Amino acid sequence: MRFSRKRISGDREGGIEGLPLQLMIMVIIAGLGTAVLVGWMGGLSAPQAISSVGASPSEVLLTDTDGDGTFENESVTITIVVRDQNGDAVEGASVVLDGCNVRTADGALVYGTTGTDGKATFTGLTVSSSGNGIGFITVTAAKGGMGTDSSLQIPVISR
Repeated sequence: MRFSRKRISGDREGGIEGLPLQLMIMVIIAGLGTAVLVGWMGGLSAPQAISSVGASPSEVLLTDTDGDGTFENESVTITIVVRDQNGDAVEGASVVLDGCNVRTADGALVYGTTGTDGKATFTGLTVSSSGNGIGFITVTAAKGGMGTDSSLQIPVISR
């Protein structure tokens, strides 16, 4: 039996001899590509967003002083605080209060803009509700490029 020796160095069908080198080249290129992408993305920062909206007081109490079944409070002061994801004050955010017939002293809708401290204070508000129970004032805060947050609801308690 005679064995012939086949030269496989230039043969693409030669099998396993060419595979490790080609595989190593592909792994190196993929690794470098991944490193470039991760490095590029590492320099990106998250966009600014409204992260939290808080209120003081945390609830509004209404009473029926004249016994007509309408519970109201005509001297409510509410302060809204808007913060970003870093906990910093958001200046220039639009704030709207809606629900339980909340109005300004002259009967207008309640809206305003936060100052440099991230606060918007509304004074002399009228809040009313018919019958006993709990209602809510929904607080909506929005700023261009930062989104909108309507997650805060201030409980209004009629007693």
